Amino acid sequence: MSIVPVPTKPMEGQDVTLTVQGYPKDLLVYAWYRGPASEPNRLLSQLPSGNWIAGPAHTGREVGFANCSLLVQKLNLTDAGRYTLKTVTLQGKTESLELELQVAL
Repeated sequence: MSIVPVPTKPMEGQDVTLTVQGYPKDLLVYAWYRGPASEPNRLLSQLPSGNWIAGPAHTGREVGFANCSLLVQKLNLTDAGRYTLKTVTLQGKTESLELELQVAL
């Protein structure tokens, strides 16, 4: 599993999608965090129903997708930094991935 930002070098004011390649097909739930994977940093989580819920760090500009990807709209310079994805499969296997997002002027 890997995370690829699209576009690869987003600029302030643009949207970026953190695209997850090779996500588990037996995915149960996932959560995105801005920074380390701790509850105050949680942007959003996707539930088994397919719906996602906002976390404490959600700004209203983040959208989650069924393929684990995260859309961040209208990037600010403060959006730069580490993003962490945690996934849990139906068998209970957990995986964590990180990406350092850079936002250009």
